[in-house]
Amino acid sequence: MNLSNPKVKVPATKWELLFHFLSLVVMLSTIVYAIYQYESLPDRIPTYFNAQGEADGWGSKSSIFILPVITALTFILLYFLTKAPHIFNLPVTITEDNAPRIYSLARTMMAVFNFEIVLILSYATWSTIQATRGESTLGVGFILFTIFVPLITMILFIIKMNRSG
Repeated sequence: MNLSNPKVKVPATKWELLFHFLSLVVMLSTIVYAIYQYESLPDRIPTYFNAQGEADGWGSKSSIFILPVITALTFILLYFLTKAPHIFNLPVTITEDNAPRIYSLARTMMAVFNFEIVLILSYATWSTIQATRGESTLGVGFILFTIFVPLITMILFIIKMNRSG
């Protein structure tokens, strides 16, 4: 935690608000979908998949709600963390002059990360339900997406912050 950064109030950008809204829509849609599909699920569902997308861990059908709960908790945590960019470990030196620009970028970056996490976990929930029907949708592609999309997002925002700093 960087306590030496100036504490400057920065309003949410339209992009930050959009990504928070999209996160909520995806998250709530996933929860509704899981509730809707619950009765049709078998008593035992896959809970873990190997790199080939094959189920190799099993649990009760109520475990379908574990990922949506983790998604909601993560969203809430990151949503509130986004509001305190002065505590972030940012790649540029923060001054009173550049703080509004850099904090605005940092807040937007966190909203994008939050959206990506919601997408990843929601897709995993949807894929678990599909796997109960014999359709394997998780595998190496999902693993690569989970690693590289947030990494690319971080790199792009770091470049933008360095140019704005």
